[in-house]
Amino acid sequence: MLSELNIKDFAIIESLSLSFAPGLNIFTGETGAGKSIVMDAIALILGERASNDLIRSSAAEARVEALFDPSPPSVEGVLKEAGIEPSDTLLIKRVVQRAGRNRIYINGSLATLVTLTEVGRRLIDIYGQSEHQSLARPEEHVEMLDSFGGLKALRGHMAESHREFFGLKKECDSLISEAKVLKEKKDLLEYQLKEISSAAPKPGEDEALNKEIERQKHAERLKTASKTAEREIYSDDGSMVERLGSIVKSLKDALSFDERLKKAVEPLESSLIGLEDAGAFLRDYSDAIEADPDALEAALNRADLIGKLKKKYGGSLEDVIKKGEELSDELKLASGSDERLKALEGLVVEAREKALSAAKALSEGRVNAARELEDRIGEELSTLGMKDAVFQVSMDTERNPDGTVRFGEKGADRVSFFIAPNKGEGLKPLSKIASGGELSRIMLALKSAASAGKVPALVFDEIDTGVGGAMAQVVGLKLKEVSKAHQVLCITHLPQIAAFADAHFGVSKETTKEGRTVSTVKELKGDEPIEQISVMLGGLKVTETTRMHAVELMDAAKSMSQKGLKAAKPRAKEKTASN
Repeated sequence: MLSELNIKDFAIIESLSLSFAPGLNIFTGETGAGKSIVMDAIALILGERASNDLIRSSAAEARVEALFDPSPPSVEGVLKEAGIEPSDTLLIKRVVQRAGRNRIYINGSLATLVTLTEVGRRLIDIYGQSEHQSLARPEEHVEMLDSFGGLKALRGHMAESHREFFGLKKECDSLISEAKVLKEKKDLLEYQLKEISSAAPKPGEDEALNKEIERQKHAERLKTASKTAEREIYSDDGSMVERLGSIVKSLKDALSFDERLKKAVEPLESSLIGLEDAGAFLRDYSDAIEADPDALEAALNRADLIGKLKKKYGGSLEDVIKKGEELSDELKLASGSDERLKALEGLVVEAREKALSAAKALSEGRVNAARELEDRIGEELSTLGMKDAVFQVSMDTERNPDGTVRFGEKGADRVSFFIAPNKGEGLKPLSKIASGGELSRIMLALKSAASAGKVPALVFDEIDTGVGGAMAQVVGLKLKEVSKAHQVLCITHLPQIAAFADAHFGVSKETTKEGRTVSTVKELKGDEPIEQISVMLGGLKVTETTRMHAVELMDAAKSMSQKGLKAAKPRAKEKTASN
């Protein structure tokens, strides 16, 4: 049970501390007074995402604290998993800072939003004003049915199976497209690869060819130059080697007279050896080099081929070689795509069967939940003045144009709620025929049925939409009965519903001396509930007559609560009320 709620600098609430009672807690007040702000604060405690817009202007941060006493057993596992020690009570605190550093505390320990959300959904179920419209949207009906049936695990398995199938199917489709494109260009790939492979280019070959061509073009000149140099250095009489050798010999003979000549002899000897080596090389070089027109033509043709490949496949020979490797890889992919595609198609079939099996299990769960929901809603509507109404859950299997089952992450079922509000009428879609008052009562019935035994508290934000007159008393009595099993917090504009309150809170808005607008909430005591209901009945001018009427409403509510819904019969036809 929500025992205490403390709010500070939240929207137009400056500071507020509330203590709640078991049973039915009613909030009333003028439109815009701040009733829904209290519900927004509760939603924040349950895991709603925070926004800086929630912080009161000029304040640095907003704080909301909630104490649940006792702490429901259903949250213990979540707390332990998050490393938070459970206790007899549960204290949740949220701090929203304008600087963006928002914090969550559970029993004094820092917690994540994920943990808070898991805890929150086990504490309170909120029926907001937007859910009234969601009941009229068929696409939301499957969510309501799954929530009622407790099909979260089956939904999770279905979503996981769908993701696996969808991922494999997407990969398969992509491979089919790629294989088709590769097959179309396979001939070109093979031609280009053959062109490069047959040439068999080697790294640096173009530079080596250019040097070879230069040698072949100037072979005669190279032969003449090397032969002449060889004779002058080595072969001819009076060659450089002969003369330098004579000099070295003479100096060596003189060394016995002055060893200082050794500094000249050693480098000259080295030079002599170098000249002899050079002469030997030039002799071999001149003998080997010959003009070879055939070799020149072959080198020129090879260089021309390499040049064409470079121009076609890249600016350098390395680019040509790299292109050959890429072409080879593409051809391997094209050749191996059929095998990969065949294997992948097998995986897609397996994944589809798995997803269809998950969809079937989910559908079976929904069928069972639908029958139970129909019975429960029928019982609930009967107590809400719609005893002749027939409620039905329609389930159709989604199918592709070829007749095969079409499934998504939510399964393969199209779920719609149908209703026949009155005896003798045929079933029609809920979204098309239900009035505002009927939608409110159906939602109350859904919430009563779906929440039974699951959460300790329920919050209803304006459940009375489209309801008025005697039917408002029936709705109030239903809320009263629900509050016997759950703590109920309810915002209402109807005095007929407010009369059933176990605890009545008045919400008002005022302007401070500083010119600031603040919202205040006060638990009404003594005769204050009578005055509040009198205002709701008679507006600004409260008379003794309206007070008497308020007392009558409260006495009637007390009497009806003691007798129960089955004994209560509406005394007037339902009509839309604005009071």
